[in-house]
Amino acid sequence: MVSVYRRYLAVDPSVTEHYTSILLSPADSVPRPLEAAKLLLSLARKASRGEYVSPEGKSPYQILGDFLDIVEQFSDEVGMDVDATVESNEATAKADTEALGKGDQPTSTEGQLMRIDGPPVPAGADGKAAPVYDEDEDPLSPRKLNVERIVHKDGLEVYKDQAGRLWTGLATYWIKRGEFDRAKSTFEAGIATVLTIRDFTQIFDAYAEFCESLINAMMESLENPDEDEDDEDVKETERELDVRMKEFEALMDRRPFLVNDVLLRRNPNDVQEWEKRVALWGDDDEKVSIAILKLPRLTRTLRWPKHIPKHWRLSIRARLLPTSTDFISTLPSSTKKADPQVRRTLSWTVLVKSSRKLRK
Repeated sequence: MVSVYRRYLAVDPSVTEHYTSILLSPADSVPRPLEAAKLLLSLARKASRGEYVSPEGKSPYQILGDFLDIVEQFSDEVGMDVDATVESNEATAKADTEALGKGDQPTSTEGQLMRIDGPPVPAGADGKAAPVYDEDEDPLSPRKLNVERIVHKDGLEVYKDQAGRLWTGLATYWIKRGEFDRAKSTFEAGIATVLTIRDFTQIFDAYAEFCESLINAMMESLENPDEDEDDEDVKETERELDVRMKEFEALMDRRPFLVNDVLLRRNPNDVQEWEKRVALWGDDDEKVSIAILKLPRLTRTLRWPKHIPKHWRLSIRARLLPTSTDFISTLPSSTKKADPQVRRTLSWTVLVKSSRKLRK
């Protein structure tokens, strides 16, 4: 059956999606997840370039989601481990650097060459430029996929407004492989880069669920220890459990700040969100000063929204700017030695802390 389908797909690739479902069907005694994943990855890339239209009406993002489903379900059979992933990423970065140094030179001259305005490129029998061979799209190749690089290149760089599913899928892949530290760093990277509250909520909920399940598994192992575990192993598990619980509590405490970060990444000149950031730090003047030093130039110059009357702005400046020196005197010495432009922006904090009283 596989041989017949492979020959037929060379003529009519429209049934590729149906073929991938057959490869993963429970009726098949030997599933072929790697071949199915490579076929779906190839379809997702062709659909994003406009070279393929799904007969089931799926968008390129949906096809990539089907690819992620296979990656999550068959993580060991489809993807590389951490060491192989790191080596592959380093090799790719090195190759990209060398390519930038050499320019766009052809890497292969096999097959026919078509002379056009530029360097010679491989061409097919019909005279059109032949697609560059990619082992990640070759279903007959036994080499496993660098899932992390694929998700970043084909997913996060293209679908920036739908990054939540991609980050959680990549983290789930690492969880299924037992690489919990890699999964944690993936969750943290996703939270630190998303631009919408929807994506943040999706990643944060999956992150919290992962932490809870890991803590529950450790607690169960302590309640029902294995016979081959000694006291030292139990103590090590207890120490790791304490660390995981502290990390989970810290994650819950960070949630308001993380939400604020998402909104500020979307609009770094939102004065109200900077007010919320200062209010979250409360009386911690050192943290407040650090937040001020990160303000964009537009906010540092105290340019208020248009709906705030001009006389109200002048009144606040007149009442608060003279008191900014008192606030500066309470800051660390490293901040006091900042350049005058940065020191002038510190008055913004006093402005924020007192603006609520003036509004009332």
